[in-house]
Amino acid sequence: MRVNHVGSLSALGLGSAILLHIASAGAQTLATGDSRSVSEPVYPAVCTTPLVAQFSSTQRASPPQSDDTGRLQAALNQCAGTGKSVVLTASGPNDAFYTDSLKVSGEGLVIGPGVTLYGNDSYAGNANLIQITGANSSLMGPGTVDGRGDLISGHARLVQANKINNLIVYNVTLAQARHPNLYVEGGNGFTAWGVTIRTPANRNQADGIDIDSLTNATVINSSIDAGDDGVAVKTNSGNLSNVTVANTRVYGTHGLTVGSVYKNTVSNVLFKDNYVYGVDHNGIAATTANAINVKTGSCGLTVKQVSYVNTCIKQAKRLIIMDTNYGACTGSGSPSLSDIVVNGVYATESKSGAYTMIDGRNSSYPVGAYLAHVSLDATAQSGDQYATVGLDASNDTPSGTGVTTSSFSMSGNVPSCTF
Repeated sequence: MRVNHVGSLSALGLGSAILLHIASAGAQTLATGDSRSVSEPVYPAVCTTPLVAQFSSTQRASPPQSDDTGRLQAALNQCAGTGKSVVLTASGPNDAFYTDSLKVSGEGLVIGPGVTLYGNDSYAGNANLIQITGANSSLMGPGTVDGRGDLISGHARLVQANKINNLIVYNVTLAQARHPNLYVEGGNGFTAWGVTIRTPANRNQADGIDIDSLTNATVINSSIDAGDDGVAVKTNSGNLSNVTVANTRVYGTHGLTVGSVYKNTVSNVLFKDNYVYGVDHNGIAATTANAINVKTGSCGLTVKQVSYVNTCIKQAKRLIIMDTNYGACTGSGSPSLSDIVVNGVYATESKSGAYTMIDGRNSSYPVGAYLAHVSLDATAQSGDQYATVGLDASNDTPSGTGVTTSSFSMSGNVPSCTF
């Protein structure tokens, strides 16, 4: 079950950190992201006899009262701590498992081809459908986890992981979450590889993937429809560092996001070769069509060394956002955003009124940002203030109270995008 992971930038084509010399702000360092060496995961050994489906997806609207919860949890408990997997398989027309909340702790749950694991009606009142903890846990497909968020109420998350070590989510579809689809908080080593998320763009607070207070994480080769942030990095319970988000497409979301929390430090986060679409696969528009999105309203959050490299954007409205006034500051000090590098952006078919914003809190805490090889089809500014911005081959030029710009040089190009 152990997989040598990532994220080394050598695997992603960036190599070692690049030093930039900027007249106004000294040397800057491009983020390198996940410090591990990540490769495509492999399926773990099977722990016990595969479980065979006894229900059908045709029962989705009205799940069976006597369902699979007991036998699923019994099998997971039997395999806990082994790193081995419990496998769910189909049998003829029986292709579905229905369950209340499940706990995974140091084992894998593999949902086989053509199989869907559905949350039943009662899980909606709990915190989540699948709770993951421990070392070497995994959730794998190619089947689907369906939270039935279109049919239930409540605030349950689809998959919640806490205090993990070497968690793998691989080749699985997460669908119809009521709240966040995949939320990982605390620990070291998380890989989401080839994950498909299909939750509609108008589902409030239904984030795609949240990475919170974690060290060493990679999201790669994934496709995400979600009703809030597509991928978000956060620091609710501790610092966050060494995160890579690469080769991933987000649809109808609030973008590729850093922040919206109120304390601790975000550092060394790399977004590379990603696509952002303002509508989901069903044509539903994002409720807030952000693309590149760094946001905080706190007094105590520090964000530094965050890089967006080669980002393709279609049908968005808020193209590049760096906002320290996202919420009220009730403590002392001010939020700090520094070393925010955007290198290579192409935006097309932007929404009417599209704009960018770099918004520092005050003259003592300006945003430190760098825009290189930026080609936007909408160059309006809105709310720029208190920022020090380096520019290289950028048609986005911030201006406003307390905003200063200067030239710098950085290797790169406007990305060639295939939408």
